[in-house]
Amino acid sequence: MNKKHKQLVPYDMDLLGFEAIYEGDNASTRVDNDSDKPVFRTVDDLNNPVLKWSTWTFTLPGQEKYWNKEINYINEMQKKLGPLNNKTRQIRAHIGSLVPCDSGFPITIDELLNAIGQGELVEPSFHNGCWCSGMWWDLKGTQPSHLKSMKIIYEVLKGYIAGMPREKFLQKFSLVQGFINRTYEWLGPNTELSKLKRLLLERMLLPFEFFAKNPHASPEGWSEKGFQVHNTVFQTCFGEEGRGSQLDAEISELTGLPQIPLGQYEKYLKTIKTISNPQQRELYEIWDSIANGIYQLSDCHHNTFRAIENQIYGIAKGKQGIPSRKSGSERIRLGRLLFGYALGIDKWLSGIPMQFLLLDLGHVDLGFDPKNEILRVYAYLGEEITPVKKWLVACLWGNLNFNKHGSLWYHKELVQSANKKNINHRKWIDSMLTSE
Repeated sequence: MNKKHKQLVPYDMDLLGFEAIYEGDNASTRVDNDSDKPVFRTVDDLNNPVLKWSTWTFTLPGQEKYWNKEINYINEMQKKLGPLNNKTRQIRAHIGSLVPCDSGFPITIDELLNAIGQGELVEPSFHNGCWCSGMWWDLKGTQPSHLKSMKIIYEVLKGYIAGMPREKFLQKFSLVQGFINRTYEWLGPNTELSKLKRLLLERMLLPFEFFAKNPHASPEGWSEKGFQVHNTVFQTCFGEEGRGSQLDAEISELTGLPQIPLGQYEKYLKTIKTISNPQQRELYEIWDSIANGIYQLSDCHHNTFRAIENQIYGIAKGKQGIPSRKSGSERIRLGRLLFGYALGIDKWLSGIPMQFLLLDLGHVDLGFDPKNEILRVYAYLGEEITPVKKWLVACLWGNLNFNKHGSLWYHKELVQSANKKNINHRKWIDSMLTSE
């Protein structure tokens, strides 16, 4: 058997909406033939092991039958292109790994626009999401000092629990005094911590065995070693026999509240409806956010550090919502970014000159200005429109609109508001679908 390593399979082996490489020694704990794993194993005609995944983000094996008409149309665009070169396939794969809820957004979308415009992806490219990123090439992170910051948070909280004075940390970490002061002020004297608060703090710190070693927000977290650390800590936090489960049982007994149904959101919603006392219900919400460990170890999420501060405040005050922080600001930011990029891409695909698009938008009050995103779209993509380039841009538009983790699909109020003002981000695709 020929041994291959991180090589693309011949293009005629690919299916529309999928990519594949020879496994070689690229085996990973991410890979399985289970339907809940993104990458699955198969073999070529010579029995060489192959890893295959969908380039339509969060499509698990067998789910391609649920693709919408827009995705199917874009796949048909690919079919008409004939064989694609490896540089094009790499760009398409990187579009597929883009996840809008990743902490690097929109840096990661700018990189893709530039790659499409230049016809190749610069390596190492940014790690841009939790769906099969960099399957056969090197990556770099978008979050300098992420690991260092996690270690500081871990050390400060462990030190607080152990009774270390605030001044020690203010001196050691002089550049992060704001976080240290807020933490100590919210939690109050260590000697006055209740048993419940101590339990919640210990529960909160369990994921830091991963966050402070090989977090997902750094490329190291997506290495084989990173996955091994992740899997060990995952069992500690969420496994039936893990320390997290033991702590949850103690918290449940102490508070009289039902245990958190980890990873079962629908069950959680049903359970919380049974809690009539408002204070108990709020405590249950705080406990749930802590027990699920930043979206079950997803420290690559754009809201990670805000979520950590929210947990500390919730433990300290027994209520949610830090008074000095504006609620929902991240959701608003991302919604506007997504719409700006999707609108710019739609008009580029339609062949509308940017200058006239911006003139038209100057007569409409959207409540925000998408000019920056539109400028980036047109500058990176340039004037030339080739069939391959158009297909890649359409793939990016599809990801921004239909990705199951943080796409424009989840900002319907913003879209509807823009549509009422006759600003439509999907005119191109609708014109293509109606002309068939």
